[in-house]
Amino acid sequence: MGNRRGNEGSGRTRLFKERVVLTQLRRLGQASKTELAEATGISLQTVVDIVNGLSAEGLVSKLGRRIGKVGQPSILYAINPSGVYGLGLHVRRAVQELVLVDFEGKIRKRLRSEDDFPRLDNVLQLLSSGLKTFGSEDTTLTRISGVGVALSYDLWYRPDRRGLPAEILAEWDERDIAAEIKAATGLSVFVENDTRVAAVAEYLLGGAQDFHNFLYVVIGSHISGALVLGGSLETGAHGNAGTLGAIPVGPSRLAHSELSPAYNDFLGNRASLTGLMRYLRLHGFTIHAVSELPDVLDQARGLVQDWLNDCVAALVEGLTACFAVIDVEAVLIDSLLPQFLVMEIADKLERRLRAAAPPGLVVPRLMLSTLGSDAALLGSALLPINAHFLPGRVASDPESRMASPRQPPPKKPRH
Repeated sequence: MGNRRGNEGSGRTRLFKERVVLTQLRRLGQASKTELAEATGISLQTVVDIVNGLSAEGLVSKLGRRIGKVGQPSILYAINPSGVYGLGLHVRRAVQELVLVDFEGKIRKRLRSEDDFPRLDNVLQLLSSGLKTFGSEDTTLTRISGVGVALSYDLWYRPDRRGLPAEILAEWDERDIAAEIKAATGLSVFVENDTRVAAVAEYLLGGAQDFHNFLYVVIGSHISGALVLGGSLETGAHGNAGTLGAIPVGPSRLAHSELSPAYNDFLGNRASLTGLMRYLRLHGFTIHAVSELPDVLDQARGLVQDWLNDCVAALVEGLTACFAVIDVEAVLIDSLLPQFLVMEIADKLERRLRAAAPPGLVVPRLMLSTLGSDAALLGSALLPINAHFLPGRVASDPESRMASPRQPPPKKPRH
């Protein structure tokens, strides 16, 4: 696959057009060369040459002829699922997962490891085991385009990490995971935070496929965001794009006796699940993870509703500020909360945003994430596929910002 990188200007143009054709074919599912030419705006002769070349490389498969229409039957083509694979690692506080994802974006194989803390050597061992297991088919290893790594908030946002032992943090701070994986595998390596990676998955496979400009919002232990503009993931000049938690908002109306009043004046403290658990604890309901929320939900429903209303009020302030600066088509909401609570947040948020919007401000469409808990895992495996085979500013340069983000990291704002 290395010969696909041309150094001449015409070679780069041709490569981009190949990426456009592959993207349209992925979205259409199956199409003739004529339909691809119409969908991409590329001349029919160029599409014919591109599809023939992609077919010869095993990236596109011929399905057969479409019958039943007037005129000569068209030959239909589709993405060859086995044409390219991506490896994806999702590293969280207590769970690490590795997947092999095919060219269609389907998970072929997966491995899971659970540790009290995310030890880097154990993560590297998981990858080594996966390569041995996933590469059991002769052609699989030769078609792996690279390794994507999605790091959880605790590992990515260095100033905000709390509760992880110093020796664990030191491993991730002092060692270069991208360099170590590349040295061990010889593959391209892409490291990003899991919210941005999940946004990539939603754009390529999920509910954001119809949008080129959207904001992805995750209400997790911390609130986090990812921004996609013009079909490209935006990380910003200092890597801080989408850092929603740092947005100033008004003070919370909820009681947080152990906190100073100023602590609540940021979106990250009013619209996070850490804030919800803190509020419940103040009223005698102690849970250590959101997965335990259903156990106390019946008794604490009123408290949860209080927090939910305060969370929505803070989101209205924070997102209105975002929309005044960045014009997006949609906002995707994701959370570990029970689905009915996420739906309630999205419904109230959209109504209150529209009611509060000043003249001239366009409120984008609000949607729920469609890929769920596998979004970051899928997205991590899609990073190398995206970089080598799909159009976009990040995709066209695999040595770009996402290729080696652990050197030295920008200082992150405290949320």
